Amino acid sequence: MKPRAIRHAVFVLDLVFIALSAVTAYMLRTDSPWHAARLRIALNESWFVMSAAGATWLLVFHRLKLDGFYGGYETSAMLTKLFTGTVALVLLVASACFLLHQNRSRLLLASFAGLFFVAAFAGRLGAHWLFRRFAGHPNRRRVLIVGKGRIARELAERIARHPEMGWQLVGFLFPSADDLVVPVFDRERSRRLNSLSIDGLLKEQAIDELMLATPVPDKGEMLNLVANCRQRGLRVTVIPNLYQLYVNRPALVDLDGLPLLHFAEGRLSPLELAQKRVFDLTISFVLLVGGSPLLILSGLLLRMRRGKALCSETRCGRDGQPFRMLRFNSRRDASDASGLERLLEKLGIAELPKLFNVLKGDMSLVGPQPETEERVKRYSDWQRQRLVCKPGLTGLAQVQGLGEENSSDDKTYFDLRYIQDWSLLTDIALMLETMWTLPRRLGATRTRVAQSSELDTLSESKQFPELVHADRP
Repeated sequence: MKPRAIRHAVFVLDLVFIALSAVTAYMLRTDSPWHAARLRIALNESWFVMSAAGATWLLVFHRLKLDGFYGGYETSAMLTKLFTGTVALVLLVASACFLLHQNRSRLLLASFAGLFFVAAFAGRLGAHWLFRRFAGHPNRRRVLIVGKGRIARELAERIARHPEMGWQLVGFLFPSADDLVVPVFDRERSRRLNSLSIDGLLKEQAIDELMLATPVPDKGEMLNLVANCRQRGLRVTVIPNLYQLYVNRPALVDLDGLPLLHFAEGRLSPLELAQKRVFDLTISFVLLVGGSPLLILSGLLLRMRRGKALCSETRCGRDGQPFRMLRFNSRRDASDASGLERLLEKLGIAELPKLFNVLKGDMSLVGPQPETEERVKRYSDWQRQRLVCKPGLTGLAQVQGLGEENSSDDKTYFDLRYIQDWSLLTDIALMLETMWTLPRRLGATRTRVAQSSELDTLSESKQFPELVHADRP
Protein backbone atom coordinates (compact mmCIF):
# COMPACT_ATOMS: atom_id res chain seq x y z
CA MET A 1 0.00 0.00 0.00
CA LYS A 2 1.08 3.58 -0.57
CA PRO A 3 1.82 5.69 2.54
CA ARG A 4 -1.02 8.09 1.76
CA ALA A 5 -3.53 5.24 1.43
CA ILE A 6 -2.34 3.77 4.74
CA ARG A 7 -2.59 7.16 6.43
CA HIS A 8 -6.14 7.68 5.18
CA ALA A 9 -7.21 4.15 6.15
CA VAL A 10 -5.86 4.55 9.70
CA PHE A 11 -7.54 7.96 10.05
CA VAL A 12 -10.92 6.55 8.96
CA LEU A 13 -10.47 3.69 11.43
CA ASP A 14 -9.74 6.23 14.16
CA LEU A 15 -12.99 8.04 13.36
CA VAL A 16 -14.80 4.74 13.85
CA PHE A 17 -13.02 4.29 17.18
CA ILE A 18 -14.02 7.83 18.19
CA ALA A 19 -17.70 7.08 17.54
CA LEU A 20 -17.59 3.73 19.33
CA SER A 21 -15.67 5.17 22.30
CA ALA A 22 -18.09 8.10 22.69
CA VAL A 23 -21.15 5.85 22.66
CA THR A 24 -19.56 3.28 24.96
CA ALA A 25 -18.43 5.97 27.42
CA TYR A 26 -22.00 7.35 27.56
CA MET A 27 -23.48 3.88 28.12
CA LEU A 28 -21.03 3.13 30.90
CA ARG A 29 -21.43 6.55 32.49
CA THR A 30 -25.23 6.30 32.61
CA ASP A 31 -25.20 2.55 33.41
CA SER A 32 -27.71 2.05 30.59
CA PRO A 33 -28.89 -1.38 29.37
CA TRP A 34 -27.47 -2.34 25.98
CA HIS A 35 -30.51 -2.41 23.73
CA ALA A 36 -31.45 -0.58 20.53
CA ALA A 37 -33.51 2.22 22.11
CA ARG A 38 -30.81 3.19 24.59
CA LEU A 39 -28.12 2.98 21.90
CA ARG A 40 -30.05 5.48 19.77
CA ILE A 41 -30.25 7.82 22.74
CA ALA A 42 -26.55 7.37 23.41
CA LEU A 43 -25.79 8.12 19.78
CA ASN A 44 -27.81 11.36 19.92
CA GLU A 45 -26.26 12.43 23.23
CA SER A 46 -22.75 11.64 22.00
CA TRP A 47 -23.09 13.43 18.67
CA PHE A 48 -21.40 16.64 19.82
CA VAL A 49 -18.46 14.80 21.37
CA MET A 50 -18.05 12.70 18.22
CA SER A 51 -18.17 15.74 15.94
CA ALA A 52 -15.78 17.84 18.02
CA ALA A 53 -13.40 14.91 18.47
CA GLY A 54 -13.44 14.07 14.76
CA ALA A 55 -12.63 17.65 13.72
CA THR A 56 -9.92 17.92 16.39
CA TRP A 57 -8.41 14.57 15.50
CA LEU A 58 -8.02 15.69 11.88
CA LEU A 59 -5.60 18.38 13.08
CA VAL A 60 -3.81 16.33 15.76
CA PHE A 61 -3.49 13.20 13.61
CA HIS A 62 -1.73 14.91 10.73
CA ARG A 63 0.35 17.23 12.92
CA LEU A 64 1.86 14.37 14.91
CA LYS A 65 1.82 11.84 12.04
CA LEU A 66 -0.16 9.35 14.09
CA ASP A 67 -0.72 6.67 11.45
CA GLY A 68 1.61 4.36 13.43
CA PHE A 69 3.87 3.65 10.46
CA TYR A 70 5.80 6.91 10.14
CA GLY A 71 9.26 6.21 11.54
CA GLY A 72 9.14 2.47 11.00
CA TYR A 73 7.33 0.36 13.60
CA GLU A 74 8.77 1.95 16.74
CA THR A 75 6.28 0.84 19.41
CA SER A 76 7.54 3.29 22.04
CA ALA A 77 7.30 6.21 19.63
CA MET A 78 3.84 5.14 18.51
CA LEU A 79 2.66 4.78 22.11
CA THR A 80 3.96 8.17 23.29
CA LYS A 81 2.74 10.04 20.21
CA LEU A 82 -0.70 8.45 20.46
CA PHE A 83 -0.90 9.23 24.19
CA THR A 84 0.10 12.85 23.56
CA GLY A 85 -2.41 13.14 20.75
CA THR A 86 -5.19 11.65 22.89
CA VAL A 87 -4.48 14.08 25.74
CA ALA A 88 -4.54 16.99 23.29
CA LEU A 89 -7.78 15.62 21.82
CA VAL A 90 -9.66 15.41 25.12
CA LEU A 91 -8.42 18.85 26.25
CA LEU A 92 -9.61 20.48 23.03
CA VAL A 93 -12.95 18.66 23.15
CA ALA A 94 -13.42 19.74 26.78
CA SER A 95 -12.64 23.33 25.77
CA ALA A 96 -15.22 23.13 22.97
CA CYS A 97 -17.82 21.78 25.39
CA PHE A 98 -17.14 24.67 27.78
CA LEU A 99 -17.20 27.40 25.13
CA LEU A 100 -20.35 26.10 23.44
CA HIS A 101 -22.13 25.39 26.76
CA GLN A 102 -22.36 21.64 26.18
CA ASN A 103 -22.69 19.84 29.48
CA ARG A 104 -20.33 16.88 29.50
CA SER A 105 -18.91 15.50 32.72
CA ARG A 106 -15.17 15.18 33.16
CA LEU A 107 -15.59 11.49 33.98
CA LEU A 108 -17.40 10.95 30.68
CA LEU A 109 -14.62 12.66 28.71
CA ALA A 110 -11.93 10.77 30.63
CA SER A 111 -13.68 7.47 29.89
CA PHE A 112 -13.99 8.44 26.23
CA ALA A 113 -10.26 9.29 26.05
CA GLY A 114 -9.22 6.05 27.74
CA LEU A 115 -11.40 3.89 25.51
CA PHE A 116 -10.23 5.66 22.37
CA PHE A 117 -6.56 5.40 23.32
CA VAL A 118 -6.80 1.66 23.97
CA ALA A 119 -8.75 1.04 20.77
CA ALA A 120 -6.46 3.16 18.59
CA PHE A 121 -3.31 1.59 20.03
CA ALA A 122 -4.70 -1.94 19.61
CA GLY A 123 -5.74 -1.09 16.04
CA ARG A 124 -2.21 0.02 15.14
CA LEU A 125 -0.66 -3.04 16.76
CA GLY A 126 -3.08 -5.19 14.78
CA ALA A 127 -2.19 -3.42 11.54
CA HIS A 128 1.52 -3.89 12.25
CA TRP A 129 0.96 -7.59 12.95
CA LEU A 130 -0.93 -8.06 9.70
CA PHE A 131 1.76 -6.41 7.62
CA ARG A 132 4.47 -8.43 9.32
CA ARG A 133 2.37 -11.58 8.91
CA PHE A 134 2.16 -11.11 5.18
CA ALA A 135 5.69 -9.74 4.77
CA GLY A 136 6.71 -12.93 2.96
CA HIS A 137 3.69 -12.99 0.65
CA PRO A 138 4.68 -14.20 -2.84
CA ASN A 139 2.98 -11.20 -4.47
CA ARG A 140 5.41 -8.71 -2.92
CA ARG A 141 7.31 -6.58 -5.43
CA ARG A 142 10.91 -7.76 -5.87
CA VAL A 143 13.23 -4.74 -5.78
CA LEU A 144 16.80 -4.27 -7.01
CA ILE A 145 18.73 -1.21 -5.79
CA VAL A 146 21.19 0.35 -8.22
CA GLY A 147 23.93 1.92 -6.11
CA LYS A 148 26.01 1.45 -2.99
CA GLY A 149 27.18 3.36 0.05
CA ARG A 150 25.15 5.53 2.36
CA ILE A 151 22.15 6.26 0.14
CA ALA A 152 21.66 2.63 -0.87
CA ARG A 153 22.19 1.46 2.72
CA GLU A 154 19.61 3.91 4.06
CA LEU A 155 17.12 2.92 1.36
CA ALA A 156 17.58 -0.75 2.23
CA GLU A 157 17.02 -0.01 5.93
CA ARG A 158 13.80 1.86 5.16
CA ILE A 159 12.50 -1.00 3.03
CA ALA A 160 13.20 -3.45 5.86
CA ARG A 161 11.40 -1.20 8.37
CA HIS A 162 8.29 -0.76 6.21
CA PRO A 163 6.84 -4.13 5.15
CA GLU A 164 3.52 -2.37 4.53
CA MET A 165 5.00 -1.03 1.28
CA GLY A 166 4.98 -4.53 -0.17
CA TRP A 167 8.66 -4.51 -1.25
CA GLN A 168 11.14 -7.39 -1.06
CA LEU A 169 14.77 -6.33 -1.44
CA VAL A 170 16.55 -8.82 -3.70
CA GLY A 171 20.00 -7.25 -3.97
CA PHE A 172 22.18 -4.41 -5.20
CA LEU A 173 23.71 -3.51 -8.54
CA PHE A 174 26.94 -1.50 -8.71
CA PRO A 175 27.14 0.73 -11.82
CA SER A 176 30.92 1.26 -11.82
CA ALA A 177 33.78 -0.82 -13.18
CA ASP A 178 36.15 0.46 -10.51
CA ASP A 179 34.39 -1.22 -7.60
CA LEU A 180 35.51 -4.47 -6.04
CA VAL A 181 33.88 -7.67 -7.19
CA VAL A 182 31.42 -8.72 -4.50
CA PRO A 183 29.37 -11.89 -3.94
CA VAL A 184 26.34 -12.53 -6.11
CA PHE A 185 23.06 -13.91 -4.78
CA ASP A 186 24.32 -17.27 -3.52
CA ARG A 187 27.36 -15.80 -1.62
CA GLU A 188 29.43 -18.70 -2.99
CA ARG A 189 30.61 -17.17 -6.24
CA SER A 190 31.40 -13.78 -7.71
CA ARG A 191 31.29 -12.41 -11.21
CA ARG A 192 31.28 -9.24 -13.24
CA LEU A 193 28.29 -8.25 -15.32
CA ASN A 194 28.30 -6.09 -18.43
CA SER A 195 25.28 -4.13 -19.57
CA LEU A 196 24.16 -6.98 -21.86
CA SER A 197 24.02 -9.35 -18.90
CA ILE A 198 21.92 -7.09 -16.68
CA ASP A 199 18.69 -7.69 -18.59
CA GLY A 200 19.14 -11.43 -18.18
CA LEU A 201 19.83 -10.95 -14.48
CA LEU A 202 16.59 -9.00 -14.04
CA LYS A 203 14.66 -11.82 -15.69
CA GLU A 204 16.50 -14.50 -13.73
CA GLN A 205 15.71 -12.84 -10.40
CA ALA A 206 12.14 -11.86 -11.43
CA ILE A 207 12.75 -8.20 -10.57
CA ASP A 208 9.62 -6.01 -10.48
CA GLU A 209 11.15 -2.65 -9.61
CA LEU A 210 14.49 -0.91 -10.08
CA MET A 211 15.53 1.79 -7.57
CA LEU A 212 18.28 4.18 -8.67
CA ALA A 213 20.10 5.32 -5.55
CA THR A 214 23.33 6.75 -6.91
CA PRO A 215 24.62 9.01 -9.70
CA VAL A 216 26.18 7.01 -12.54
CA PRO A 217 29.24 7.81 -14.68
CA ASP A 218 27.64 6.68 -17.95
CA LYS A 219 24.21 8.29 -18.08
CA GLY A 220 23.52 7.09 -21.63
CA GLU A 221 23.94 3.47 -20.64
CA MET A 222 21.77 3.93 -17.55
CA LEU A 223 19.05 5.63 -19.60
CA ASN A 224 19.07 2.64 -21.95
CA LEU A 225 18.75 0.32 -18.95
CA VAL A 226 15.81 2.34 -17.61
CA ALA A 227 14.15 2.36 -21.02
CA ASN A 228 14.51 -1.42 -21.31
CA CYS A 229 13.07 -1.87 -17.82
CA ARG A 230 10.05 0.27 -18.64
CA GLN A 231 9.44 -1.66 -21.87
CA ARG A 232 9.40 -4.87 -19.85
CA GLY A 233 6.89 -3.37 -17.41
CA LEU A 234 9.36 -2.82 -14.56
CA ARG A 235 8.72 0.18 -12.36
CA VAL A 236 11.67 2.58 -11.99
CA THR A 237 12.15 4.74 -8.86
CA VAL A 238 14.79 7.47 -8.59
CA ILE A 239 16.32 8.80 -5.35
CA PRO A 240 17.47 12.44 -5.82
CA ASN A 241 21.25 12.85 -5.65
CA LEU A 242 20.87 15.57 -2.98
CA TYR A 243 18.62 13.30 -0.96
CA GLN A 244 19.71 14.89 2.34
CA LEU A 245 17.67 17.97 1.44
CA TYR A 246 14.37 16.13 1.68
CA VAL A 247 14.16 16.84 5.41
CA ASN A 248 13.27 20.42 4.42
CA ARG A 249 9.77 19.42 3.27
CA PRO A 250 10.09 18.84 -0.47
CA ALA A 251 7.22 19.65 -2.79
CA LEU A 252 7.12 18.31 -6.35
CA VAL A 253 6.58 20.98 -9.01
CA ASP A 254 5.75 19.87 -12.56
CA LEU A 255 7.20 22.43 -15.00
CA ASP A 256 6.00 21.36 -18.46
CA GLY A 257 6.89 17.77 -17.69
CA LEU A 258 10.17 18.62 -15.94
CA PRO A 259 10.01 17.47 -12.27
CA LEU A 260 11.34 20.03 -9.81
CA LEU A 261 11.79 19.57 -6.05
CA HIS A 262 11.02 22.71 -4.05
CA PHE A 263 12.41 22.86 -0.50
CA ALA A 264 10.78 24.98 2.19
CA GLU A 265 12.65 26.99 4.83
CA GLY A 266 13.95 24.78 7.65
CA ARG A 267 13.98 27.34 10.49
CA LEU A 268 11.28 27.75 13.12
CA SER A 269 9.23 30.90 12.80
CA PRO A 270 9.45 33.65 15.49
CA LEU A 271 6.05 32.58 16.82
CA GLU A 272 7.16 28.94 17.06
CA LEU A 273 10.37 29.98 18.81
CA ALA A 274 8.32 32.01 21.33
CA GLN A 275 6.01 29.06 21.98
CA LYS A 276 8.98 26.76 22.47
CA ARG A 277 10.64 29.21 24.88
CA VAL A 278 7.52 29.53 27.06
CA PHE A 279 7.21 25.75 27.13
CA ASP A 280 10.89 25.36 28.09
CA LEU A 281 10.67 27.89 30.92
CA THR A 282 7.47 26.41 32.33
CA ILE A 283 8.48 22.75 32.28
CA SER A 284 12.08 23.40 33.40
CA PHE A 285 10.90 25.39 36.43
CA VAL A 286 8.42 22.63 37.36
CA LEU A 287 11.09 19.92 36.97
CA LEU A 288 13.64 21.85 39.01
CA VAL A 289 11.19 22.52 41.85
CA GLY A 290 9.78 18.98 41.84
CA GLY A 291 13.18 17.34 41.51
CA SER A 292 15.04 19.62 43.91
CA PRO A 293 15.30 16.97 46.71
CA LEU A 294 16.85 14.51 44.23
CA LEU A 295 19.18 17.19 42.84
CA ILE A 296 20.35 18.27 46.30
CA LEU A 297 20.90 14.69 47.49
CA SER A 298 22.81 13.71 44.33
CA GLY A 299 24.92 16.86 44.56
CA LEU A 300 25.84 16.21 48.18
CA LEU A 301 26.82 12.60 47.51
CA LEU A 302 28.94 13.57 44.50
CA ARG A 303 30.64 16.34 46.46
CA MET A 304 31.62 13.82 49.10
CA ARG A 305 32.82 11.40 46.42
CA ARG A 306 34.47 13.71 43.85
CA GLY A 307 35.11 16.92 45.78
CA LYS A 308 32.61 18.94 43.75
CA ALA A 309 29.06 18.32 42.64
CA LEU A 310 28.94 20.05 39.25
CA CYS A 311 31.21 20.39 36.25
CA SER A 312 30.85 22.26 32.98
CA GLU A 313 31.83 21.59 29.40
CA THR A 314 31.98 23.89 26.40
CA ARG A 315 29.35 23.14 23.78
CA CYS A 316 27.97 24.94 20.73
CA GLY A 317 24.43 26.22 20.84
CA ARG A 318 22.17 27.94 18.34
CA ASP A 319 24.06 29.28 15.30
CA GLY A 320 27.24 27.72 16.71
CA GLN A 321 27.54 30.08 19.71
CA PRO A 322 29.64 28.46 22.50
CA PHE A 323 28.28 28.12 26.04
CA ARG A 324 29.16 26.30 29.26
CA MET A 325 26.94 23.25 29.69
CA LEU A 326 26.35 22.07 33.28
CA ARG A 327 26.11 18.49 34.45
CA PHE A 328 26.75 16.47 37.59
CA ASN A 329 30.40 15.57 38.17
CA SER A 330 29.88 11.84 37.59
CA ARG A 331 32.06 9.64 35.41
CA ARG A 332 30.32 6.42 34.55
CA ASP A 333 33.10 5.06 32.33
CA ALA A 334 35.92 5.85 34.74
CA SER A 335 37.66 2.88 36.36
CA ASP A 336 36.91 4.23 39.83
CA ALA A 337 33.28 5.11 39.10
CA SER A 338 30.95 4.18 41.94
CA GLY A 339 27.61 2.45 41.65
CA LEU A 340 25.94 5.78 42.40
CA GLU A 341 27.64 7.44 39.44
CA ARG A 342 26.66 4.64 37.10
CA LEU A 343 23.07 4.86 38.33
CA LEU A 344 22.97 8.63 37.83
CA GLU A 345 24.21 8.19 34.27
CA LYS A 346 21.83 5.36 33.42
CA LEU A 347 18.78 7.23 34.71
CA GLY A 348 19.84 10.51 33.11
CA ILE A 349 19.96 12.26 36.49
CA ALA A 350 23.49 13.42 35.72
CA GLU A 351 22.02 15.57 32.94
CA LEU A 352 19.44 17.37 35.12
CA PRO A 353 21.68 20.40 35.87
CA LYS A 354 21.28 21.23 32.19
CA LEU A 355 17.86 22.54 33.21
CA PHE A 356 19.68 25.65 34.43
CA ASN A 357 21.05 26.05 30.90
CA VAL A 358 17.47 25.82 29.66
CA LEU A 359 16.34 28.56 32.05
CA LYS A 360 19.27 30.70 31.00
CA GLY A 361 18.36 30.28 27.33
CA ASP A 362 21.43 28.36 26.13
CA MET A 363 19.50 25.12 25.64
CA SER A 364 16.01 23.79 25.10
CA LEU A 365 14.28 20.80 26.62
CA VAL A 366 14.06 19.11 23.21
CA GLY A 367 16.44 19.67 20.34
CA PRO A 368 19.65 18.50 18.67
CA GLN A 369 22.36 17.03 20.85
CA PRO A 370 24.95 19.69 21.84
CA GLU A 371 28.40 19.03 20.39
CA THR A 372 31.91 20.35 21.01
CA GLU A 373 33.48 23.28 19.18
CA GLU A 374 36.09 20.99 17.60
CA ARG A 375 33.38 18.82 16.09
CA VAL A 376 31.27 21.74 14.92
CA LYS A 377 34.29 23.23 13.11
CA ARG A 378 34.36 20.11 10.94
CA TYR A 379 30.65 20.32 10.06
CA SER A 380 29.64 20.27 6.42
CA ASP A 381 27.16 22.88 5.24
CA TRP A 382 24.44 20.24 5.45
CA GLN A 383 25.33 19.35 9.05
CA ARG A 384 25.37 23.02 10.08
CA GLN A 385 21.62 23.11 9.49
CA ARG A 386 21.15 21.37 12.85
CA LEU A 387 22.42 24.58 14.51
CA VAL A 388 19.35 26.60 13.48
CA CYS A 389 17.74 25.80 16.84
CA LYS A 390 19.00 25.42 20.39
CA PRO A 391 20.42 22.06 21.50
CA GLY A 392 18.25 19.98 23.79
CA LEU A 393 18.40 17.72 26.82
CA THR A 394 16.71 15.11 24.66
CA GLY A 395 15.64 14.90 21.06
CA LEU A 396 14.70 12.66 18.18
CA ALA A 397 18.29 11.50 17.65
CA GLN A 398 18.75 10.80 21.37
CA VAL A 399 15.63 8.62 21.65
CA GLN A 400 16.90 6.68 18.63
CA GLY A 401 19.93 5.72 20.74
CA LEU A 402 22.45 8.08 19.09
CA GLY A 403 24.98 9.63 21.46
CA GLU A 404 28.24 11.53 21.36
CA GLU A 405 30.04 8.54 19.89
CA ASN A 406 27.83 8.51 16.79
CA SER A 407 28.67 10.46 13.65
CA SER A 408 27.23 13.93 13.14
CA ASP A 409 25.78 12.77 9.81
CA ASP A 410 23.60 10.16 11.53
CA LYS A 411 22.33 12.65 14.09
CA THR A 412 21.79 15.43 11.54
CA TYR A 413 19.20 13.38 9.68
CA PHE A 414 17.05 12.99 12.81
CA ASP A 415 17.66 16.55 13.99
CA LEU A 416 16.51 18.05 10.69
CA ARG A 417 13.49 15.78 10.64
CA TYR A 418 12.65 17.06 14.13
CA ILE A 419 12.93 20.69 12.97
CA GLN A 420 10.72 19.93 9.98
CA ASP A 421 7.98 18.32 12.10
CA TRP A 422 8.28 20.58 15.16
CA SER A 423 5.27 21.33 17.33
CA LEU A 424 4.66 21.56 21.07
CA LEU A 425 2.95 18.18 20.85
CA THR A 426 6.09 16.74 19.25
CA ASP A 427 8.21 18.07 22.13
CA ILE A 428 5.84 16.53 24.68
CA ALA A 429 5.85 13.20 22.84
CA LEU A 430 9.66 13.10 22.72
CA MET A 431 9.92 13.89 26.43
CA LEU A 432 7.50 11.05 27.21
CA GLU A 433 9.44 8.72 24.92
CA THR A 434 12.63 9.65 26.80
CA MET A 435 10.94 8.63 30.06
CA TRP A 436 9.91 5.38 28.37
CA THR A 437 13.58 4.45 27.97
CA LEU A 438 14.37 4.70 31.71
CA PRO A 439 13.21 1.18 32.67
CA ARG A 440 15.35 -0.25 29.88
CA ARG A 441 18.37 1.68 31.14
CA LEU A 442 17.99 0.06 34.55
CA GLY A 443 18.07 -3.42 33.06
CA ALA A 444 21.11 -2.99 30.90
CA THR A 445 23.09 -0.31 29.20
CA ARG A 446 22.04 -0.07 25.63
CA THR A 447 24.79 -0.99 23.20
CA ARG A 448 25.44 1.74 20.72
CA VAL A 449 27.41 1.08 17.60
CA ALA A 450 28.99 4.15 16.03
CA GLN A 451 28.22 4.44 12.34
CA SER A 452 30.88 5.80 10.07
CA SER A 453 30.14 9.04 8.27
CA GLU A 454 32.00 7.68 5.24
CA LEU A 455 30.15 5.87 2.46
CA ASP A 456 30.74 2.27 3.64
CA THR A 457 30.47 -0.52 1.11
CA LEU A 458 27.32 -2.57 1.57
CA SER A 459 29.20 -5.86 1.39
CA GLU A 460 30.29 -5.31 5.02
CA SER A 461 26.71 -5.43 6.30
CA LYS A 462 25.24 -8.84 7.00
CA GLN A 463 21.69 -7.57 7.33
CA PHE A 464 21.29 -6.83 3.61
CA PRO A 465 20.77 -9.26 0.72
CA GLU A 466 23.77 -10.25 -1.37
CA LEU A 467 25.29 -7.82 -3.84
CA VAL A 468 25.73 -7.74 -7.60
CA HIS A 469 28.51 -5.94 -9.45
CA ALA A 470 27.92 -4.46 -12.88
CA ASP A 471 30.81 -3.77 -15.21
CA ARG A 472 30.56 -1.39 -18.14
CA PRO A 473 31.69 -2.86 -21.46
